[in-house]
Amino acid sequence: MRGFRDKDFIETLEGLLMCVIGNVHPKDRVITYLKYIPSMSVDTPWRRERKGYLRILPHYGVLGYLSVVDFLKRNYPHYVIYDEVLNLELIETPRNYIKKHYKPEERILDIIKEPKDKLELLVKELVQELSSLADVDVNNFGITGSILLNIHNPEISDIDLVIYGHENALKVKQILERELERGFKFRRIPEDVLEYLIESTRRVVPSLSRNEIEKMYKSTVWRSMYRGKIFTIHPVKLENEVQESYGDKLYRGMGEVLIKAKIIDDSESIYLPSVYKVDDVKFLQGEYSNVNIEEIVSYEGFYRDIARKNDYVYVYGKLEKVIDRKRDYEYYRVVVGSMELRGRDYIRLENWIKS
Repeated sequence: MRGFRDKDFIETLEGLLMCVIGNVHPKDRVITYLKYIPSMSVDTPWRRERKGYLRILPHYGVLGYLSVVDFLKRNYPHYVIYDEVLNLELIETPRNYIKKHYKPEERILDIIKEPKDKLELLVKELVQELSSLADVDVNNFGITGSILLNIHNPEISDIDLVIYGHENALKVKQILERELERGFKFRRIPEDVLEYLIESTRRVVPSLSRNEIEKMYKSTVWRSMYRGKIFTIHPVKLENEVQESYGDKLYRGMGEVLIKAKIIDDSESIYLPSVYKVDDVKFLQGEYSNVNIEEIVSYEGFYRDIARKNDYVYVYGKLEKVIDRKRDYEYYRVVVGSMELRGRDYIRLENWIKS
């Protein structure tokens, strides 16, 4: 059964446009963040028929999320709740406040059938190209963001694709690696745009050097260029690939730590949150030194799919105890992108620091 998936959108009874976070949600609520609000302005670039929208999320990352939380507390406080399972104050949309559920895979099929403008035509060509090259059916693709909501501006809007299913995502990744090396239709981000991205990212993740940020952007295939337009791809799991139900695990913050660890499994790092299984953990800072840290988890999309198996990383983040009630088991993880650290946390690759 199709539930609420990562990168879906929800329109609330008040007309707020919320993006869904992850695939695991409470029975009566959906974990979200607010991206667009209705506007009477005629100058806004995001419009659907006669209705305009403002982008309320200033930028991706924890500080942008916190600013939206403050806005909702002042104007729509019923969307901000304390989640006892995650032990956090979060934006969660009550299901009885949902007016419409926007599904990326349905919108992409509409675009392929009948593109309405030049951006939609480019999206159609891009998806058909990836589908053909990777041998992945177009039904496994989706489109999110302003294009999903049909409020996009053909001149300035981004292309944010979704690819559903783990094996499909790996096929697309492999094809992009090959095509980016060839440099024909698919190309790396050009230097002028790269410079802008680096400077923007340095304001959000100030702990990283310019060199590290540049290497991250140059190593990723998930943000590339097709026929002169930058696009991003977001892998999303299907329902049968999600092993956890809401409430199976409880999460409890323990404080801040700095560790060095070896990546032993990066297969879950392509999603958000990105999960890296680790071993050979050394505590460099913090009060805890004898706990069994099994994973690094990043809610900051910048760290998605950056480290590989056998890489060593330095991680500064929030230490969390995970109480797995299903297995009657406890372990620990280090979280990057937590609200408590407000952008001070990071993942740094040892080989990039040295180079």
